[in-house]
Amino acid sequence: MISQSPIMIPKFSLKNIHKSFGHKHVLQGVDLDVYPGESMVIIGGSGTGKSVLLKCLLGLVKIDSGHIKMDGQEITKESLVQNEARLQDIGVVFQGSALFDSLSVWKNVAFRLIHAQHMNHKEAKKIALQKLAAVGLSESVAELSPAEISGGMQRRVALARAIATQPHTLFFDEPTSGLDPIFSSVINGLIRNCVKELGATAITITHDMNSARQVGDRIAMLYNGKIIWCGSAHEIDKCDNPYVQQFIKGLPVGPIQLETDIRNVA
Repeated sequence: MISQSPIMIPKFSLKNIHKSFGHKHVLQGVDLDVYPGESMVIIGGSGTGKSVLLKCLLGLVKIDSGHIKMDGQEITKESLVQNEARLQDIGVVFQGSALFDSLSVWKNVAFRLIHAQHMNHKEAKKIALQKLAAVGLSESVAELSPAEISGGMQRRVALARAIATQPHTLFFDEPTSGLDPIFSSVINGLIRNCVKELGATAITITHDMNSARQVGDRIAMLYNGKIIWCGSAHEIDKCDNPYVQQFIKGLPVGPIQLETDIRNVA
């Protein structure tokens, strides 16, 4: 568990973040600090704004109001050039892997090395193979296309791509979505190892509580546009927040209002 010293400057500090799309108020005052070197997991149901919050941190979506600081510096009003420079030190594993179908596995992993860092193909391939090995994939996979490998292997390739540039910040968007429990545990273990070896700060969004417990140092729950609980991964099962307890136990009855009342379905 990362020590949360009061003098430690958060890697990310979110204060009163609001974001709406038309009449839909998605984020309604998010407050959250993420400290250097810790693995933060943000949980919540589908449609609660987890992905929107991640996109706000990446600068892909502009917030309506509030403040986002990274390493103590305000990033909400940075220019496109400043945002692109900041993203060079961030690795992202997108939901569903988001690999390039037209590129081989190793070229997917080396994409930023070649196109952003202008590394020659020989050196980029060498690094790509190293990162593939780090996530448990052999050189025989490198020349295959994403369509020729399984979903679990695609997720490993996406992780290898995210760590290829040795980033100090990693974002994971539903990294185990669609995977069976065994492959999910494998991916969770790889995430923990990669974060530890890089000394990176990690933010993972998920609704999978097994993943949250395995990956997170701390867990925060997003509900109704706000963070309603945040604490150690070891504390969440004992917390007295009824919303959190309903969510982590998957209870159909509780304070969380479902869009469809299944009790009325014949």
